[in-house]
Amino acid sequence: MPERNKLVSTLIILAVFVVNYLETDIETRLGLGKELGVRAAYTFRWMEGRDFFQNHDLTNDLAVYGYTTSYFFAFAVFALAMAWVFWKRQDGVEYRVLSLAVAIDYLLSLPFFLFFPVPERWTHAETGAILLSDRWSSALIEFVRPISGLDNCFPSTHTSLTVILVLMAYQAGSRSRSLALAVGLTIILSTFVLGIHWLPDIAAGIAVGVASVYLARRVDAALARRTVAGAAAAA
Repeated sequence: MPERNKLVSTLIILAVFVVNYLETDIETRLGLGKELGVRAAYTFRWMEGRDFFQNHDLTNDLAVYGYTTSYFFAFAVFALAMAWVFWKRQDGVEYRVLSLAVAIDYLLSLPFFLFFPVPERWTHAETGAILLSDRWSSALIEFVRPISGLDNCFPSTHTSLTVILVLMAYQAGSRSRSLALAVGLTIILSTFVLGIHWLPDIAAGIAVGVASVYLARRVDAALARRTVAGAAAAA
């Protein structure tokens, strides 16, 4: 049974990525809510109250390559590593909760992607931000663009998924939880430093990540109770 649960959990995660790919493609073609997204960008800039990105193009190479590595590479390695840690646990509970949290995260974020399409910060000329990773290679952002729409900025999925992984590492008592926290904080910071996300994106991403883990735990507990009740009834 645990192996079957792990397979189902893996299929749930894969389904989320497939649906996200299709949604991003359809949304890009339709161009829904562009005007609302632009107004949101102006509002976010006003909310932040200051310009963090004067002379953004002069950022030193260490920050450029370090934060680009965090955003594009460390995030993927971190996600796969934590998924593997949870997969290896014999009962499969943490891996199952992870899959549920990822699915809930996407369901909570999807309405904002569709109806509140906030553009990435670097596209807003008045902020002075550039897409800092382009100083390394513009191919990096193009590689992830099919699953990361230009106006799917709010809430930050990089942030919400990172929060899920870090929070679950602590809840599961993982030996690598301190490392997970350090890597997670760097990834979240990279979304801002690179000129991709607004501060409200990050705040919303943190909230969505926490809510996703909480709801995933509740759903998993309810499913476990139903399984036990069904087994008892069958006996």
